Amino acid sequence: MQIFSEKNKKLIPVKEISFGLEKNVQKLTEANLETIFGLEFVATEFNLENFWLDTLAFNPEIKAFVIIEYKKKQNITVMDQGQTYLNLLLDHKAEVLLEYNERKNKNLKRKDVDWEQTRVIFVAPEFTIYQKRALHPKFPFQLWEVKKYEKNNFISYNQIQPLILERTGQRGPSLSGRALKEIKVYTEEDIYKQCSPLQKIIIKEAMEFTEDLSGDFQKIVGKNSVSYKCGTKKSFVNFGPSDEKIRIYFQEGDKLNDKEGLLEGRGEHGRYIKIKTFEELEKVKNYIIQAYEISKKE
Repeated sequence: MQIFSEKNKKLIPVKEISFGLEKNVQKLTEANLETIFGLEFVATEFNLENFWLDTLAFNPEIKAFVIIEYKKKQNITVMDQGQTYLNLLLDHKAEVLLEYNERKNKNLKRKDVDWEQTRVIFVAPEFTIYQKRALHPKFPFQLWEVKKYEKNNFISYNQIQPLILERTGQRGPSLSGRALKEIKVYTEEDIYKQCSPLQKIIIKEAMEFTEDLSGDFQKIVGKNSVSYKCGTKKSFVNFGPSDEKIRIYFQEGDKLNDKEGLLEGRGEHGRYIKIKTFEELEKVKNYIIQAYEISKKE
């Protein structure tokens, strides 16, 4: 992605510069984990068996651990390394929990963690076309390219999307070891399987409406719902089936103008609205817009 500066209505390309050592990228990323990825920092160079995980982090929104690895060499097979580290972490859950609890002075239990949502993030100035083509929607790995520019020390983090899109009925690559049994990457089809025909149509309409608000969303598909977030902020809206209705959850629900009196729930866990008709969805669309606008400003 080319960055430009403007001078007298002329666009001038901004030159990309090197980070130097791989460690420089690691230190910068670890110091800004929440800003970049919405993650909590746990440990650096975390040792398991004969391996050192560059960064151990935790996703507080979904209660899952994240491994972050930094790469400068382009000949690394990131998918193989990702599988190795996933299996390593899953084989040592007790040590990972102990590290988190000691560092954070908390008492997180094994049952409180969504181990199947464990992820590996690779960060590098550039990935090869082969590494990008190895990325698949069913793999629990993310590739992020980080760039540094000479103009005002601008930094960019850009997530690489899979070049291979999953097709219905197409058999994708599989994980190995413990990760094969425990790790799950959910898709929208997994959500639709939990829906009645009417629920499926309504939830699709709600998602399409949300995605039309901006092209700068990150969509996260979980076990029972689909969430949308702006950049690295917390998700601002979440859609999922609930009995015969659709549950629309707002993380910052207390900040919404509830002129229709539709919001349910209180406290730190946000608020929600349950709907089962298109007419009810029309009323909720204003709440979705409000939640999006609030998320943009924060």
